[in-house]
Amino acid sequence: MQVIWRGTLVQSALYKGSVFHSRFVPKKHAFTYQIFLLWLNLDEIDLLEAKVRGFSAKSWAPLRFKRSDYLGDADKPLKQSVLNKMTELAQKPLTGTVYLLGQTRTFGLYFSPVNFYYLQQDDNSFSHLLAEVSNTPWNDRHCYLVDLAKQEDCEKVFYVSPFNPMDMQYKWKISQPTQSLKLTLSCYKEIKHFTASLNLSKVELNSKSLFNVLLTIPSMTVKTVIGIYWQAIKLYIKGVPFYSHSEQGKK
Repeated sequence: MQVIWRGTLVQSALYKGSVFHSRFVPKKHAFTYQIFLLWLNLDEIDLLEAKVRGFSAKSWAPLRFKRSDYLGDADKPLKQSVLNKMTELAQKPLTGTVYLLGQTRTFGLYFSPVNFYYLQQDDNSFSHLLAEVSNTPWNDRHCYLVDLAKQEDCEKVFYVSPFNPMDMQYKWKISQPTQSLKLTLSCYKEIKHFTASLNLSKVELNSKSLFNVLLTIPSMTVKTVIGIYWQAIKLYIKGVPFYSHSEQGKK
């Protein structure tokens, strides 16, 4: 879906749909939540401020993109920080258009367990994905880079959930973002322990669509944090082993 606004083709959008988590061992546990995420072309932030009522990058708004909430030095453009991190992890120069799939501040509040940065090439295909992962309540951060042509497995090196051990392997399954977006991350330790999936559909980002999603979900931050702790209580009651942050370290 592409939108022309005052002669300018706008690529940014909303993605609406569901996030699904399923745990297989040592206890079965699963849940699904309805969510929305922003799909922001990082070259269009100023344009979106002018186009979308309720969105801002410079002052308070129901939905605010605040540079310091994201990867890298807040005094540098986020796009440059993302490309620098991608280049560092790939060990070769990476360039292109960067899209953020993630959350912004809603009514002043912000927490995002993961932000995804997609790198688009001149032929409109997406070559790489950078996952910027955060944990709660420590707000440590770590980045994983995925070459979308290869989608190779990688070792887990960052503490996220107290109910998953560190010595695990991540397996990715990531589609090319189009009108739909699908992303699955599975955690293995000899066998599959856990899977998390996004299944989203693209919606035009404008003042009306923003109002409608905020009417349905006033704060993704509040919903996310409450959901994390509510599911943690359920896992604890089920007797799922607990792995402390202090025992496993930050990485």
